[in-house]
Amino acid sequence: MTDKEEKENGIFPFIEGERIDLIAQSSKWINLICRWNNDPRVRHYARWVMPTTPEQIKRWFEPPSGRGMREAIFFTIYHKEDKRPIGSIGFFWINWINKNANVSATIGEPEYWGKGIVGEAAKLLIKYGFNELNFHKICAGVFNPNKRSLRAAEKLGFKKELVAREDLFVDGVYVDMHQFAIFKDEWLEQNKSPMVK
Repeated sequence: MTDKEEKENGIFPFIEGERIDLIAQSSKWINLICRWNNDPRVRHYARWVMPTTPEQIKRWFEPPSGRGMREAIFFTIYHKEDKRPIGSIGFFWINWINKNANVSATIGEPEYWGKGIVGEAAKLLIKYGFNELNFHKICAGVFNPNKRSLRAAEKLGFKKELVAREDLFVDGVYVDMHQFAIFKDEWLEQNKSPMVK
């Protein structure tokens, strides 16, 4: 896909990275998102235990009812060199009053696993959350067997706040959920970024 074709297809980076861009999720990728959510390899760690239909995903793109603020903001992870969407990342359970949110990421194309793409996407998202949305705290939950995500959370500067013992039922056994968090002041100190007023 050429740069011109990307623009014609509505590929407009909202946040630019090195290898990937974060672009606004588009309803034209409903079937692709549905495939990711139903792929047994992908949904295993994302914990989608119920099948997802295109009709259900279509509702994600409907505007919030009334004048309320969004409870979630998600982006498509777009691979710049390969010119294709490969996953999604975003904030959910956003609490605009207390200025906190949870982060979730999925690489829907397994050939991109283990290449540090989630780390790059998460850094971009966290910067957006603190510098533009003015979050005070960003949380991430990771369960025991997902060792790659446990390491990634710590590498990103998250600190473990608690362990909810036997909180999830995975592969026939109950596993612990590790709750991580990073605060804006900690992140600014780590990244030596000027605070946005």
